[in-house]
Amino acid sequence: MSISERVQSDVNTAMKAGDRKRAQALRMVLSRLQLEQKEAGGDFGEEQELAVLAAEKKRRLQAAEAFRQGGREESALAEEAEAELIDAYLPEAMGED
Repeated sequence: MSISERVQSDVNTAMKAGDRKRAQALRMVLSRLQLEQKEAGGDFGEEQELAVLAAEKKRRLQAAEAFRQGGREESALAEEAEAELIDAYLPEAMGED
């Protein structure tokens, strides 16, 4: 199962559970994955999906920082929550060992 398929499955699960915020965030991630896949043509593997997810996570963290500097803590927390959601699809970072 590809990452896109996993995200789509999680969107369906969130919708059935009535978790609109999670479903909306996952839809945005899925939309970005599908857009990048369409632009890349036929060859779009797991590495490319992981690169898109990493970029989306970074974008959310930068937005959270900007919101925080602007005094919008609630919006910053929402962006950080979306970054954590995306992080669940990324492999764990290697440690110092």
